[in-house]
Amino acid sequence: MKSFISTVLVCIIVLAALVNGQHTAPSLDTRPAFMQILTNYTVQTKMLIVTNYLSVTNAVVATNFYNAQGQLLQPVPPAKPSIPGLIPIPSTQPVAPDPAVVKAQQLQAVRDLLTQSLLTASNKVCAAGAFTGDSANPIPIPQGVTSLDRNRTEALLTTMNVTAEKAAPDALAVVLKSAAQFQAEDPGTLVKGASDAATRAWLAAHQEALEREILAVVQQAGVEPKLREAYRNVMFRGGGLLGSVLGTGPSVDIETHVAQHLFQKIVNQVATQEAVIRSTPKARKTPALKKAFAK
Repeated sequence: MKSFISTVLVCIIVLAALVNGQHTAPSLDTRPAFMQILTNYTVQTKMLIVTNYLSVTNAVVATNFYNAQGQLLQPVPPAKPSIPGLIPIPSTQPVAPDPAVVKAQQLQAVRDLLTQSLLTASNKVCAAGAFTGDSANPIPIPQGVTSLDRNRTEALLTTMNVTAEKAAPDALAVVLKSAAQFQAEDPGTLVKGASDAATRAWLAAHQEALEREILAVVQQAGVEPKLREAYRNVMFRGGGLLGSVLGTGPSVDIETHVAQHLFQKIVNQVATQEAVIRSTPKARKTPALKKAFAK
């Protein structure tokens, strides 16, 4: 009996010693989380059950995760996979064209339409015999001038056409410069217009100035072939004047007459070539023309 009591006392003493040796009470671990946990993990299942009743599919299980401090962890967006050397695919959504850029491209197309037509026309207008050899369409004697001297009339006819041929290259250079600087408020309308829309718009804007410049060219070109003298010979020595003449002075009128016919021949050729460019894809020599008339 004594031994049992002794044993119990020893156990009590040991337990007391153990209790007295514990200095702190147990507590939760409040250290910061040492790892990131993806929250709201979703599990989706698709169940197909062939029965006589409708079964709920695509069941979703959502869970929330907390760190060691008891804080709710927010979802982490999944990172897009990155493949080294992979070129990102650009957006396929069409970008609206800049109206200013479109207008500039259309204006360039109109200018190219005129200048290319003029360059093609130069092969006919500036060629040797373009006027003196064109028996079907020479520059005629001014309307209302009649001479009884056939030789002097023929001399005037030849002199006018020789003057036109001499003036043609410089006249074409003047016209080309004007076409290259042509400005249009709405070039898109001209691109979509009739077969000679660009030619007519250009003439409406520059005809008066061009006629003055071409007249100056003709006046210079007519010095050597003596255009004024040939006209005076018909007027005062070849039978006189039986009808009205252009303007008030013979020397000015004959040069104006030649300049007008030269300019008209250039314009006719430009209008013809414009129609060809509009209707024939192979005739479009510049990128602006090809793009503007692609449809």
